Amino acid sequence: MSHVQDQPTGSAADEQGTDDPTTTDAALTRKRRRTAVVVAIAVLVVAAVVTAVLAVRVSASTPAEAVSATAPVPISVAHVPDGTKIGVVVTLGDGEGAQWDDAAQGALVAQRRLELGGTDVQLVTKNDGGSTDGARKAVEALAADGVSGIVVASSGDHVRGAFTAAEDAGIPVVAPYAAGADDAWSTAPSTESVAAALQDALGDAASPLLVDLGGGAPSGVRFAHVLDATSTPDLGALAATIAQRTGAAAGSTDASTTDATTTDTSTADDQGGAGTEQAAPDSDAVVVSGPAGRQGALVAALQEANVTAPVVLTPDATSPAFAAALAQAGGSLSGTFRTVGVETDDARALSSNAEGRAMSAFLGGVRVLADDADTKNLTGDRSFASVASVADARSHDAVVALVAAVGSARSTDAAEVSDALAVLDLDAGDGLAGPALDFGSRQALGDRAGVLAASAQDLGLRPAGATEDGGATPALVWFADSSD
Repeated sequence: MSHVQDQPTGSAADEQGTDDPTTTDAALTRKRRRTAVVVAIAVLVVAAVVTAVLAVRVSASTPAEAVSATAPVPISVAHVPDGTKIGVVVTLGDGEGAQWDDAAQGALVAQRRLELGGTDVQLVTKNDGGSTDGARKAVEALAADGVSGIVVASSGDHVRGAFTAAEDAGIPVVAPYAAGADDAWSTAPSTESVAAALQDALGDAASPLLVDLGGGAPSGVRFAHVLDATSTPDLGALAATIAQRTGAAAGSTDASTTDATTTDTSTADDQGGAGTEQAAPDSDAVVVSGPAGRQGALVAALQEANVTAPVVLTPDATSPAFAAALAQAGGSLSGTFRTVGVETDDARALSSNAEGRAMSAFLGGVRVLADDADTKNLTGDRSFASVASVADARSHDAVVALVAAVGSARSTDAAEVSDALAVLDLDAGDGLAGPALDFGSRQALGDRAGVLAASAQDLGLRPAGATEDGGATPALVWFADSSD
């Protein structure tokens, strides 16, 4: 459902920060921005047309050709009251769920696109610290700030604290990176579809090995063997073990090994030291489960160990932290990577349909925001330009959905917004950059997960994010794998 703004608002300011958000984007600044954006959009259209001639070979490992960003960058939502606030919960530092911090910056793109369409909303950001108690306190602080809805841009067991606190406060929650619950809407793939996609990715593997780096065993997938590497510090030694277990090289077991029916007691202790006996090659495929950073570091080690067996990653790998950790560990981003999920990445812009144009519009919004030197990230400690290469559509769409619910309710009252959200069915025509969402179910994403492949090729659709040392933030583009 699309809306047209009747009366543009202009008195609300952007609110950012972790524990003490500050108010930004005064009315005069907005007027200047909107004037400048007319020129910026014109430049974007020209740039997009140039991008459209980018010839990218269609194969199992590279996406197709980019289409022109003909969809407008602004998003218009009618009847959104002045002073509307949307909360964003992120995890900073090394806590559980911190892998989504940079991806969550897509929320700012939604805020700017809404502003360009005449709808001003404030984003209030809180850090949950990666703990259940921290998540609860973050939501309580947002409730005190008067938010109408909350995007929980984190994942892991601790987010249940945020869900419960939001339910107690009567505030609707959208979780773009975590499974939903009775008290929150999820726009991530369902557990069941992830399990089915992992099974598809394993293909005809008869003896798959699960390497558990802290993510646990994916529900619904049967493994012949399990390496419990949750506490294993030496990923190089672990990679040597995996190489040996898959027949790629000789090595020694360095982590706890559990078969489908028995436990190998000759393996390592809890500290991850090498076991006293070598395990014979017994696995023909590998599934790696755990936080994106540890997955990336292990994949770099697997490259070094020349592991040739198929390696499938759990959906955490779609986080920007995977590519960053892989590069930091000396791995190659040009390798073969497979995970499961739905297409929410830049490759959607390569489709010549409404969904492709919607993603192109999102990427146009990324460029508009990155070109604004005064714009900071959600927590105000870095420029948006530094995260522009990895700000993703999932957090963007979560904000768009909540603001659409505010407009539908014509109220900032959280209970009314929750009721309005529960009947919304949104798609590209409503400003979403990713798949359609039906909030009639707590599992709002209807698309089933499929097998995804990755490319390190720069599609030229967004600015490269500069790091502190002047380099480019490493990034991968995930797209539907057509090799099967």
